[in-house]
Amino acid sequence: MASDQSGKAQFLVGDYFVDPYPVYRKLHEESPIFWSEIARAWIVTPFDEVEKGLDGDDVFNQSERMTKASSHLSPDQLSELPHILTNLSNWIVFKDPPAHTRLRRLISKSFTPRSIATFEPKIEEIVSKLLDQAMSKDVFNLVDDFSFQLPAIVICELLGIPLEKQWDLKRWSDGVAGFTASARITTEQATHAENVAREAEEYLMGLFVELRKNPNDGLLSKILNAPKDDSGDALTDKEIVGLTIQLFFAGFETTEGLIGNMVLAMMNNPEQEALLRANFDLIPAAVEETLRYDSSIQKQSRVASVDLEILGEQVKKGDYVHFMIGAANRDPRKFSSPDTFDIARKDAANVSFGHGIHFCIGAPLARLEAKIALRQLLERLPSFVLHEPKPTFPELLAVRKPLQLWLSS
Repeated sequence: MASDQSGKAQFLVGDYFVDPYPVYRKLHEESPIFWSEIARAWIVTPFDEVEKGLDGDDVFNQSERMTKASSHLSPDQLSELPHILTNLSNWIVFKDPPAHTRLRRLISKSFTPRSIATFEPKIEEIVSKLLDQAMSKDVFNLVDDFSFQLPAIVICELLGIPLEKQWDLKRWSDGVAGFTASARITTEQATHAENVAREAEEYLMGLFVELRKNPNDGLLSKILNAPKDDSGDALTDKEIVGLTIQLFFAGFETTEGLIGNMVLAMMNNPEQEALLRANFDLIPAAVEETLRYDSSIQKQSRVASVDLEILGEQVKKGDYVHFMIGAANRDPRKFSSPDTFDIARKDAANVSFGHGIHFCIGAPLARLEAKIALRQLLERLPSFVLHEPKPTFPELLAVRKPLQLWLSS
């Protein structure tokens, strides 16, 4: 008997995590929405439905997402996860209005394009120093030597956290990713996430005490020592812990993956690399095309708050729905030649940072880091030459990024 070669049968199995895009292509043709038993969720792939779903706060909610993702764990198992569950409950991305509105209002002024632009000289300096160190070797790992360290250092500088904590931040972020980005959370992932969440909270609570005694110029110090706003409102320490770990996770996964995916796209499309090297004015367009072509964030999820219909399928109140960003960005109904990497694309668009009130608060920072990184890489490397071992990718539903990328200096 021939094996089932449908998109539904190949979703989250086999070579899906190496290259999910052939599966997405089949899903667009055969099953633009379907119920996945592996993910225990509806899978939605068309661009218009994904964009509408991410903006559908009248029919979807965020606050039940982690409950749904961990619903297969027993009450006893959940009772052993107080730190990770409490931490995630304080992430802005898992909040619904009015709680979401309150948290976003208290933090958003620190992430406006204007405020982020003031950080540009510092990012230029960080990128330059990291590439000096990486290129002192004949062959270097773009991930460990550069694309991870760049957002790690930027986040430390931005928040006012000692730079020597960057590897702890990486470990904490990866532990949280195993809980939030998996298709199905294992007991081992849950236990590890709980341990790192507890460790991160203990460190941050101690740091908060120090920053109240000895303020610095970082964002955490400003938040901790800020007077209450006109409403008399302020963030609690638990909320600040949650916000900080969310920034670790979002900053690492988005920017680290974007840079790695961008360099891979250039190497796999040398004519586009040549076009970019001939015209650096196309760098912003190259970043946006990478966000479309190979987004480091592959999905965002919602829980249906009412019964509704999507493309003829009956979605019940309480159903988990995965809006597949990576598939939406390759929708042939939205984009001409969607599987072609084209930095001069006329129909450029993407939903890689989400849509609506939950649009990624750190998008301006991620874009700025990526543009500076790409320009300096192009200036310093006459070509991108890949070395063995070949890149591998994590088996995560929500995150796509090379785990290693060896280049000639």
